[in-house]
Amino acid sequence: MSAALMLQCVETSATKPTSRNRKVIHATCALHRGPVGFANVVVSKRDGTIELDPHVTGSCVLTLAEDAAIALRDALTQWLG
Repeated sequence: MSAALMLQCVETSATKPTSRNRKVIHATCALHRGPVGFANVVVSKRDGTIELDPHVTGSCVLTLAEDAAIALRDALTQWLG
């Protein structure tokens, strides 16, 4: 096991995954292809930021600060009504 994988994350009440701060969204990955809903995206709230983890692997996590998360929310609200 590599040293990077051996690092431990200190979980606090603000970072520990719970149903209140972590949701799974079923999506489709254009790169890897597969059936509709094949790829899961985990959306988490951690210490005031929003994390999007496509494929639930932790290999490519998108982190949105509060302003960026609000901009995303506003865009989705406008597009979806």
